[in-house]
Amino acid sequence: MARPRPPPLRRQRVAGLQPSSGTRGRPRAARGRLDAGSAGGPGDALASRQDRLASQPAGPPAHRRDRVVSTAAASAPVDLATLKRRHLLGDVVEAAGVALRGRGRVRQAVCPFHDEQEGSFTVYADTERWHCFGCGEGGDVLDFLQRLEDLSLPEAIRRLEGTPAPPIRSTPPNRPAPPPAGPPRDPALLTAAVRHYGGELRRSREARAYLASRGISAGSAARLGLGYASGQGLRRSLAGYGFSQERLRDSGLFTSTGERFAGMVVVPEIAGGRVRWLAGRAIDRRRSPRFQALPGPKPVLGLGRLGAAPPWAIVTEGLFDWLLLAQWGLPACAALGTQGLERIAHALRGCPRVFLAFDGDEPGQEATVRLGALLGLRAAPLTFPAGIADVAELAASSQGRKVFEHLLTQAARAAV
Repeated sequence: MARPRPPPLRRQRVAGLQPSSGTRGRPRAARGRLDAGSAGGPGDALASRQDRLASQPAGPPAHRRDRVVSTAAASAPVDLATLKRRHLLGDVVEAAGVALRGRGRVRQAVCPFHDEQEGSFTVYADTERWHCFGCGEGGDVLDFLQRLEDLSLPEAIRRLEGTPAPPIRSTPPNRPAPPPAGPPRDPALLTAAVRHYGGELRRSREARAYLASRGISAGSAARLGLGYASGQGLRRSLAGYGFSQERLRDSGLFTSTGERFAGMVVVPEIAGGRVRWLAGRAIDRRRSPRFQALPGPKPVLGLGRLGAAPPWAIVTEGLFDWLLLAQWGLPACAALGTQGLERIAHALRGCPRVFLAFDGDEPGQEATVRLGALLGLRAAPLTFPAGIADVAELAASSQGRKVFEHLLTQAARAAV
């Protein structure tokens, strides 16, 4: 099978983007006040960081009624809704030793159920539910206690009721160490999968229309190795290439219910001519979650295309932000959220100028400040125009690219 090769990086020069030899000032962290409700366009920008990270997963169907019988007192029914209101999920999670970050509706942490450093564990305050985008676990406060402590449902209820029980522990006794976050990557198999997904994209009018609505041309989709997972035929296709059932099982491409990326546009991370990682975005806006990725450590998307020491680079937040910048031929990578900034700073340690183009919401601004502090004088934060929330929304306008290049020039001049 022919190995796909990443296209050569076109290093586009924009006046003032590389640091000058003179004295450089501190990067500005301030950003303009942005209107998150501004209208999109053909590109249909992501509405918010929560939507970009992933819409709240629906989770498993509710299997408990509002009232159940606690084994602690068989004659006394337990009102689960009231019990959960008295014991908020975020409080229980933090009491278990899990350090939640952020404020407001969505908070995140390193998952206590699998080995990671990315912060995939997400708590939703409005619905009192949690989901991990790394291992796929999720549920409510009782599910959390059951999973953390190996408790039955009655035992978890008694824990919340306050009946005698050992205190919550962050690491239950007599449990083995958590398994690795995922199997080792199989670049040959992932490269074959991307070839299959590419064929599916060419056959799916709906997936091509979705990409066009987000501003991604057919030529860019082919150049960047994008594909579509219909949910049918991947296993048969990979088996036809000669991959064993064991390698298919360990690839992370399949779950107990079928193909992991079914119904999604698939985006590969390519380095050295081979696929190293995959992420997916659902084309149906009603689907939850809308974002999926292979289990295990999350790379910096696009880093493999930049080369060992790019003279300058752009760090953006979301999947389609990166796709649009790559379509414009700009050297960019994506954090895919606002966590794991230390690894991004480490990965770009040889880059003399790093432009920060995170979203204009509060988490995005906070990430700009944090990553700017890690990069020091090399950082050059961008300030989007009023009413523009992110790169994807800017790209939806007819002058989006021209405006973005002007913002790059402004940021470079402000940082020297």
